[in-house]
Amino acid sequence: MVLDDVTDEAADITVAPIVTWEALTEREPRLAQMYTEISHVTDDKTSATFCANRLWYIQFEPRLLNLVGTRAEMPDKLVRAPEAYTLARRTLYRLLPDCRSCVCVPW
Repeated sequence: MVLDDVTDEAADITVAPIVTWEALTEREPRLAQMYTEISHVTDDKTSATFCANRLWYIQFEPRLLNLVGTRAEMPDKLVRAPEAYTLARRTLYRLLPDCRSCVCVPW
């Protein structure tokens, strides 16, 4: 195989982008705003239960889907990468307090 053959074959390979939280927030600053907002969520224990999943799927997930991943509003390829959604979801969801006495936690 000659060097030109290797170059032609390599041109057909798609490599997943390396996505970092810093790169995402530089390109989509609303992610940093969501981070701040979610980090201030508390379980104030004034109600009998707290469900992080319910809060996530009603309040935060719909907004996140518009910011990163394949359905993102922004045409930026890095922001629209599936890996960007995965990283953003993991980063943001873990900020929520744990569920307490809800249907998600049967114990």
